[in-house]
Amino acid sequence: MKTEQLSHETTLTEAALLPFVLVCDGLNSPANAGSLFRLSDALGISHIYFCNSSINFDSTRLKRTARSSEKSIAFSEIEKTTELITDLNTEGYTVLGLELTTTSQSLENFAAHNFEKIALVLGNERHGISEAILNAINHTIHIPMRGKNSSMNVTQAAAIAAYQLINSPKYGK
Repeated sequence: MKTEQLSHETTLTEAALLPFVLVCDGLNSPANAGSLFRLSDALGISHIYFCNSSINFDSTRLKRTARSSEKSIAFSEIEKTTELITDLNTEGYTVLGLELTTTSQSLENFAAHNFEKIALVLGNERHGISEAILNAINHTIHIPMRGKNSSMNVTQAAAIAAYQLINSPKYGK
């Protein structure tokens, strides 16, 4: 039997979107933004909030990386991140910061929590999540790493965390 590659096109509809959003605190790279659009499309993430960023959404780099997913994933540009976090909490979202801190919990231990709605906060490519935002969120989580480097690209980290959280047996229950 010969293996053939399938089409990469899907027929997801808005009904397939999850109560899961990304909040980007100071993200500035068009390539990273494009990758987050593509990730959101792949996992059913419903919205991306770009806070305190200077991303050119018409950038060729963003569009090339996003592969047209920027046209179908809802996004907003927000100036006041703490107000957004307050609003998300009011809407029933549990706000999780993806950042290695003195109080962060390992993603593998945290993913079993029973949350119906998740807002995953991602930080700036160089400086991570700002202190003001860290103080405003519900929990911080981190990805346990085996190497000597304590960080990875923001979109890679977002993909690992979002996939783990979305596929947790208790998410959305």
